[in-house]
Amino acid sequence: MRIEPASWWKKRLPLLITCGIAVILLLVSLFREMGIVGTLRLYRTQAQVLEENTKLREENRRLQQEVEKLRTNASYIEEIARKELGLIGDKENVIVLEHKKDVSSAPPAKK
Repeated sequence: MRIEPASWWKKRLPLLITCGIAVILLLVSLFREMGIVGTLRLYRTQAQVLEENTKLREENRRLQQEVEKLRTNASYIEEIARKELGLIGDKENVIVLEHKKDVSSAPPAKK
């Protein structure tokens, strides 16, 4: 008994159509915008945003502490003024030393 090609296709056609639809549905569920790949990408983005949010909260807390120090602590204000602006105190003297241009920076040679 030999099976004719037409009858083989007729027997297998529902199975082939079902498999084709399953493959198409699998590809669509994997690669569409809200598919599995898109969802994994969203989870990575969410993790990055949460990490950045944590860093910004820490920086915000640090800046709030600095603002509070600047409002209440005069010695902290003085320290910042000395460090960043180069200011001096009331009882301090500044000695300015000028560099001579004709003098070389190398030490004198031994004879």
